[in-house]
Amino acid sequence: MSVINSAEFAIAREQLAGKVAVASLPRLADAVLDHAAELVWSLEGGVDKLERPYLFLQVSGELQLRCQRCLKAMPFQLACETVLTQFADEALLDEAEEADEDLEGLLIDPALDVLALVEEEVLLALPYAPRHDRCDADDVMIVSDKPNPFAVLAQLKTRKAE
Repeated sequence: MSVINSAEFAIAREQLAGKVAVASLPRLADAVLDHAAELVWSLEGGVDKLERPYLFLQVSGELQLRCQRCLKAMPFQLACETVLTQFADEALLDEAEEADEDLEGLLIDPALDVLALVEEEVLLALPYAPRHDRCDADDVMIVSDKPNPFAVLAQLKTRKAE
């Protein structure tokens, strides 16, 4: 488990990279079907033009999600990049996010768990209700023995025409 001081890491422009099994990320493991899948991640620190420390996180890998239409496995190619600007306190973070709605902020953490950060960003990148473009279930017509309730109306319409 990698734990860093997020501000020191960013100011020193350090880098970390690695692979992590989905099975070792409990919240993500609950959201995917294939726990043997691996994610490749890299984390790079820096300082922006306003002298704020930031973390640049990239995560990629292929995950198996459950299609919400047919309930079968669906491959999902994950490739996410996130810049997390760091702030010393909540008030500064709120003010910056209000001024720039595209900004993603993070409070400076002297003991930031990198794999927890990776897991959180992957969860945010997953689709809310994943679906195939076209499911096998779409090809099956539903046949019912019940009469169409509008058939009676259609008969009344044709009687009126007579």
